[in-house]
Amino acid sequence: MAVELLELTFDQLQNWLVEDLHQKPFRAKQLFKWLHFKRISSFDAMTNLSLKFRNQLKSTAGITVPEQVNKVESPDGTVKYLLQLPSGPAESVLIPDPPRFTACLSTQYGCRMGCKFCMTGLAGFHGNMTAGEIVAQLYAMSETSASRISNVVLMGMGEPMDNWDAVANALEIISDSRGICIGQRKITVSTVGIPGGIRKLVDMEKQYGLAVSLHSAVQRTREMLVPAAKAINLAELKRDMLEYTGTTGRRVTLEYCLIQGINDSLEEAEALVQYSKELPCKINLLVYNSVPGLEWERPSEESIKRFTEYLYPRCSAVTLRRSRGDEVAGACGQLGASVLKKGDPAFTVPP
Repeated sequence: MAVELLELTFDQLQNWLVEDLHQKPFRAKQLFKWLHFKRISSFDAMTNLSLKFRNQLKSTAGITVPEQVNKVESPDGTVKYLLQLPSGPAESVLIPDPPRFTACLSTQYGCRMGCKFCMTGLAGFHGNMTAGEIVAQLYAMSETSASRISNVVLMGMGEPMDNWDAVANALEIISDSRGICIGQRKITVSTVGIPGGIRKLVDMEKQYGLAVSLHSAVQRTREMLVPAAKAINLAELKRDMLEYTGTTGRRVTLEYCLIQGINDSLEEAEALVQYSKELPCKINLLVYNSVPGLEWERPSEESIKRFTEYLYPRCSAVTLRRSRGDEVAGACGQLGASVLKKGDPAFTVPP
């Protein structure tokens, strides 16, 4: 069975080349540069490798090259990609906010967290992506972007902490100075919070950012919106976030999607104020994006204004983030149409 090279960190690549192919260690640096700096997918184009070595690679290894099935751009410049990966279709988003250009990457085919306001939650879970499939999304977007991608967020389809081994390798590959070299502080991992998940990020002893999809600081409300919250209560989640901030010295981002009549009251705002006390954080407010088949509604502008103004200055850092890419179903909570046929192993790709 061929080894998929994009799945391997530099150390894994070097070990494989030395132990399995009996190559010199310096070959790893050459090959890693071709794969992740020059992003070449043809062994024949790797001209500083001997013909014998290239033929050896051809017979033992492969390189994931996604097929771009669809690409649509919204009026605000946000681009949504539908890519066909080896295990199925994936949706990824490129968000321009000059000088920042952010790639939003998926980590699973669907998701098993079941968030009630999210299309990916409706899709159900169809499988984990490999590290190579996560990285390949970034490279596919880089090929068609006129500007260099400066930031990466793992908050597309799926729960990153539910696919940790692949995510950890992808983080290491993306931030490696010998490759595409996106700095650790410009990479953010988003999670709803699962038992032991944040601890895994802390244990890496890196500077990757952390975003927590909170959506309510009231346990009952949060469990209704995010069923996975039943596995970890708000106190335990805050303990884990404090461990992250204490270890990394970085603030955590609390993501909060405002939904009319559910979590947009002043009582919910006060609960968020109390919950965020003594937690180094910034609160990122989003407004619900419509999802076909769901009856949730966006709050009125008056309600959004009242909620936001209650939080600040009671909370030190509050941002109201308007949706980007909702015209092409590329905004927060709208990804997942490609795997929406729950239980369908064929991953039917929409036209």
